[in-house]
Amino acid sequence: TTTTSNSCSSPLISTEDIQNISQGGVAIIPNWLPPHLITAMHDDAQQLFQDGQFRPDGLTNTAIKEQGFSKKADRQTFRGGAGWDSDIGDLKTRQEFADRMKELRIQLAQSLNRPTLAEDGKLKHEMTYNWYEPGAKLGRHLDEHHEETKGPTGWMTPTRRSVTWLVYLNEGWTKEEGGALRCLPRSDGSIQKNTVQVGCHEGNLQVGWINDGVDPVFLDVFRESGGAALYQVNNNNAEREILSVMDFDVPAQPIDFSKFLKEDIRESFAQISTSRLDPRFANKDAAANNNNGAISQHDFDCSDEPTILDVTPVAGTLVVFDSVSLPHLVREVTGKRQRIAATGWFHEDSQFSIEM
Repeated sequence: TTTTSNSCSSPLISTEDIQNISQGGVAIIPNWLPPHLITAMHDDAQQLFQDGQFRPDGLTNTAIKEQGFSKKADRQTFRGGAGWDSDIGDLKTRQEFADRMKELRIQLAQSLNRPTLAEDGKLKHEMTYNWYEPGAKLGRHLDEHHEETKGPTGWMTPTRRSVTWLVYLNEGWTKEEGGALRCLPRSDGSIQKNTVQVGCHEGNLQVGWINDGVDPVFLDVFRESGGAALYQVNNNNAEREILSVMDFDVPAQPIDFSKFLKEDIRESFAQISTSRLDPRFANKDAAANNNNGAISQHDFDCSDEPTILDVTPVAGTLVVFDSVSLPHLVREVTGKRQRIAATGWFHEDSQFSIEM
């Protein structure tokens, strides 16, 4: 992983950080947000919360239909309803922040060669405030998944999450207060050996790794056969090597892609979305049927993970990573105050969407 210092001058993110993101690492940039915005946004979030503008976030620990919502255990979000651009709270401050994020997004679009990131639009990008009360936490998950693995609704939106970002607003936050962003990346050695950009190749999203997490594996569901194939990219992104035995139909969740791979590849394959790394998605049907939607404590136990990166949510820090390839969670807030952040996703166009 790469940690750099930035004085808020252009460009907003370094070449080294860009490279780290493209290889599936986590860019961590302290002091990225100017102090006046930290203070103004923190105050804005607090006022919006007092005004009842935050809502339970359905991804969190107990905010599930079968269980109900607990403000002491779950993340709350200001995103919908009134909306980020609505004329409530400190709109001027939020717009100043949005302009800064747009500048970052345009730089990422060019540097990562993800051109549709630069485009604006109602469904293009997400920007939120997150609010964690003491005791709240968020289990392991991925922020985006291959459209075909989402079932019938997977192709109904014209865009998808491409880049995840977080900016923390907690002045003087310490490790003892908890609430760290826990990332589960591959080893530094695997990241450094990677030569193919993670996340997506020619519109086909990544579903796994081979060769000890060095090489991404992508899923193409638009084969001439009408089926799907798993592949890696060789020779500087110029040549596909098919890794699956034959074209196949993608099954419903939970999915084990390894069974479709050639035998000599299967042992080195590591799937990204599994019931261990991404239980809310990969194991959602089993969870709903077996335990009324309850989430296992294993969501937060990372003792079996070879690489762990904890990011303390200190005010002004920017964190950026690929939305498809990095499992992560938020550890329990153990202090006596709320953990507040601005978070969101920059979207790319999907390669296909069903007109509704």
